[in-house]
Amino acid sequence: MKLLVSPCYHKMCEECVGNRFNAGPAPCPECHRILRKNDFYQPIFEDLTVENEVRIRQRMSMIYNKREDDFKSSKDYNAYLEMVEDHIIKLLYDVDTNEIDHLIERYKRENQASISKNRTKQQREEKLQRIISDQESIKRQQQREEYLKQLEDEKREKEQAKNSLINELATSDKDAKDIVKSKMVQLKKSSLSNRSASRKVQLDIESLLGNIDDGFGDDDMDESEVDNGPFDPSESPYEAMKTELRDKYDDPNPAFRQGTLTAAGVTREMHQRYMIEGAMAGLFVPPATEEHKPEQ
Repeated sequence: MKLLVSPCYHKMCEECVGNRFNAGPAPCPECHRILRKNDFYQPIFEDLTVENEVRIRQRMSMIYNKREDDFKSSKDYNAYLEMVEDHIIKLLYDVDTNEIDHLIERYKRENQASISKNRTKQQREEKLQRIISDQESIKRQQQREEYLKQLEDEKREKEQAKNSLINELATSDKDAKDIVKSKMVQLKKSSLSNRSASRKVQLDIESLLGNIDDGFGDDDMDESEVDNGPFDPSESPYEAMKTELRDKYDDPNPAFRQGTLTAAGVTREMHQRYMIEGAMAGLFVPPATEEHKPEQ
């Protein structure tokens, strides 16, 4: 017996659903909501509360799909997430559902452009993730096949080397030690050659990825999403410092002139290392622009 669930989350067996709704729409025997046969589905979770929550969250994620980058501050983004969670809880526990449905429909009308844009972006990311996952699976399978082939080749070469060694020992006038040594060198070179060839076999990622933007326009890409590459310290707007080398340096740190400050085991080298690490910590950090200066 297969149990089906209605949109109002009441269970009915498949046979009862057919008997009751084959003729057309009919009321639910539990809550009297008008239902159709096609409205029933097979649940994923045994607990209908969990089933209901999962479906509500799926529905909400398709509508309220903004990301943190769409907001000016983390505070606004957290307020947005709190509002969405509040809607989910009210729908889950059947509190002011008509009002929440009205708010959801109004949000869809007012934010149709951003909803479509973020949905397209999510589809592109999911497509890329599937391609990467398939590529990794193919690569693992290829590596396994190459490894098994390498084992078979080495086994066959060892058998051939063994037969060749026996034949040469039986027919050659050379010293047996020299013959064995020569065959071992040849076998080792052959084994290294096979392993080197297997490492050169690489998967053509570009052919797998293809054009991942097929069907998606570039007009929905923000300038903030463009990757300008890693920061290049040679192009830093910092002004160059004039430095000169000296034969001797006087360290101004008082810890090196007072024995009481080094009594705890802190040495000159430790102080110097701390100061060098502090100086180097922000060496490759770009300077703050006018728009992103830290708050005082």
